[in-house]
Amino acid sequence: MSGGEPPPLVQWREALRWLANAAEDQRIAHFIAAEEGVLGGTAFHVQQATEKILKALLVAAAVDLRRTHDIAELASLAHRHWPDVVPLPFPLARTSLWYVSSRYPGIDDVLPDAREVAVALNQVNALMEAVMRLVPPMFRAEA
Repeated sequence: MSGGEPPPLVQWREALRWLANAAEDQRIAHFIAAEEGVLGGTAFHVQQATEKILKALLVAAAVDLRRTHDIAELASLAHRHWPDVVPLPFPLARTSLWYVSSRYPGIDDVLPDAREVAVALNQVNALMEAVMRLVPPMFRAEA
């Protein structure tokens, strides 16, 4: 990273690190989505991709991140800076429940069905595409 980069570019460079992690969660979700018996894992990776994309937007906007997995909260913060990309109500907010139900037995054992996860996976793909259009052109090759 160049010490002479303007702050917005520094922020986007860090945001790209979040987006790279989100893209990995997307790939995992796509890879395992076709497997029977791993619906919870697929739901978890959809939630994680969503969370990391929203956090990337917050980093790009220079918002201090708080440790949270609450998608509705992250979406609300991101909406302030990116209302055209993060609508309210945020359709992927429901994935917050998937984080808990796919990781902690007995807390909320109601997992989404396969159709709901497939819809959410399509939505997270569309969100990533929209966010990638915001990335400054000079960084798109890095993504």
